[in-house]
Amino acid sequence: MNKVQQPLYNMNSQELKIQPIIKAQKMALLLALPSPNAKPLSFSGKNPNIDVGRKWNIWDAITLGKKWNIWDAITLGWLVAMHLLCLFAPFTFNWAAFWVAFGLHIITGLFGITLSFHRHLSHKSFKIPKWLEYIFAYCGVLAVQRDPIFWVSTHRYHHQFCDTEKDPHSPIRGFWFSHIGWSIENNSIVEKCGKLNNVGDLEKQPFYKFLESTYFIHPIALGALLYALGGFPYIVWGMGVRSVYVYHITFLVNSASHTWGKQAWNTDDLSRNNWLVAMITFGEGWHNNHHAFEYSARQGLEWWQIDITWYVIRLLEAIGLATDVKLPTSAQKQKMAINK
Repeated sequence: MNKVQQPLYNMNSQELKIQPIIKAQKMALLLALPSPNAKPLSFSGKNPNIDVGRKWNIWDAITLGKKWNIWDAITLGWLVAMHLLCLFAPFTFNWAAFWVAFGLHIITGLFGITLSFHRHLSHKSFKIPKWLEYIFAYCGVLAVQRDPIFWVSTHRYHHQFCDTEKDPHSPIRGFWFSHIGWSIENNSIVEKCGKLNNVGDLEKQPFYKFLESTYFIHPIALGALLYALGGFPYIVWGMGVRSVYVYHITFLVNSASHTWGKQAWNTDDLSRNNWLVAMITFGEGWHNNHHAFEYSARQGLEWWQIDITWYVIRLLEAIGLATDVKLPTSAQKQKMAINK
């Protein structure tokens, strides 16, 4: 395998600089962390070392505590609708609908979000043919977590400003903000990080611009197809149950994996290896590993750290569809190790 250094994204020189104040914030956060075996971190605001401002409150967000834009309203409305659909799940259950939901969970969650949006598009951890890249990216669109340009930009900003006030979704603003509140704070992302100017590699490709401009069409088309195939039960399970499950396991990487777990690497942030999150997210819960080596196609770095996404990438490599698969070297691991 070709093991190389972390790639640069299409950012300008100012964006790539880490300002001293951001460095100081990260160090303050690190000094406030408990040992890996300690109890979960508390973000109640009682600890002055990690209290960086008023914590996110859903009632403030819904009422007068924020400036709303159209994306915030659409996102909140969609989230509420999908959760309400789940209330019909016990009354519409049948095995066909269940397996449709399970299959779409694999297609959208594994191939779409973790393999495509995250490890391939966000971090360029491996290369695949364009036709396969676009298929996987389209699977991610059907997860209904916004288009690839927005998703990738937000995630790259998360790594650039991890667990500082500019982080789009950090628990320093509260657990629930990092879990779901950030998704209805689109103005906040722009104010903190700027416009989507770190995804030039995607914006120059017509396919991703097409997905950005036609984003709404694709989940609606999927819903219509499901209804035609299996009626209301397929809508409840294939759209409602499946979407809500994929939402929350994805969001747990942002929230739980920055709050509970162990740190094996000196990343100067709150990222944690959380085995339970890893089990339900196809390996994404080995999050401290990921923040230490964000360019790595493999996040479960130990043999016992189950990483389903990595196994799929390894299979693609074995059959000649994945190339330039990036992994950390021994020297890079030694440099990042807490106990050197």
